[in-house]
Amino acid sequence: MRGTRGTRGGWKTKPLRRTVGGTEYLLQYKTVRRLNLRVAAENGEVFVSAPAGVSPRDVDAFVQQNERWIEKQRLRLARLPKQPEHRYETGETLYLWGKPLELQVWTNRDVVREILGDRAAAAWAQGKATASCAGGKLLLACPPSLDRDAREKTLEEWFRRQLEAFLPYVFQASSTLVGKSASSWYVRKMSTRWGTCNVLTGRICINLALVHLPPVYLNYIVLHELTHLWYADHGPRFQRKMDEVFPAWRERRREMKRLVSLL
Repeated sequence: MRGTRGTRGGWKTKPLRRTVGGTEYLLQYKTVRRLNLRVAAENGEVFVSAPAGVSPRDVDAFVQQNERWIEKQRLRLARLPKQPEHRYETGETLYLWGKPLELQVWTNRDVVREILGDRAAAAWAQGKATASCAGGKLLLACPPSLDRDAREKTLEEWFRRQLEAFLPYVFQASSTLVGKSASSWYVRKMSTRWGTCNVLTGRICINLALVHLPPVYLNYIVLHELTHLWYADHGPRFQRKMDEVFPAWRERRREMKRLVSLL
């Protein structure tokens, strides 16, 4: 079986589309310890990641065994309230660490220079957008030709920088509590999970959406994923460890299940 090394590390193969029973799914072999199954929030598509030693036939059997769970997840996701799609125009509200920021979009070069300075004006002249925050407002400077997707990308990168600047402190404090440290961490958008931990490599992935929530939820997720470096499953030993390092974790977990529509 031939695989490639992902841009963020870890061995994986190209996804393979398979069908078993009435379920179509995408299978990808990765550096994981066990079979993992998820249902995408945006379209209900089924994804399975598997260790190298598991045959496709065994994966088919795994999917068949979980057909009822897959259907329940699809029904649950269909009932979730959908977040209104942002157009990224002046007056919209975005959130940083649970606090609202009013978006102001500036498209005139002279206004951009006067309000945001020469650096933003220079980027504007090159057809690029810049984002900054001041006085409880999120300021987006961009040429009028930039479409919604380009504005979204600029703001996502700004939010990513805020999260990545804060995460080292969260990991440092959380590692002291848990007694384990991640080999590395990274941020990405995920549609069904707030975080993941590769227990073989010690790499932890954090969902970009956490930057929009109060920091207590980020603290919980980092503690949760670090605890997986002790115990890979969510069994009694994992739960006892979480009770030790974060007694309110069950309450945070319940709240985050209600917040899944933000993903």
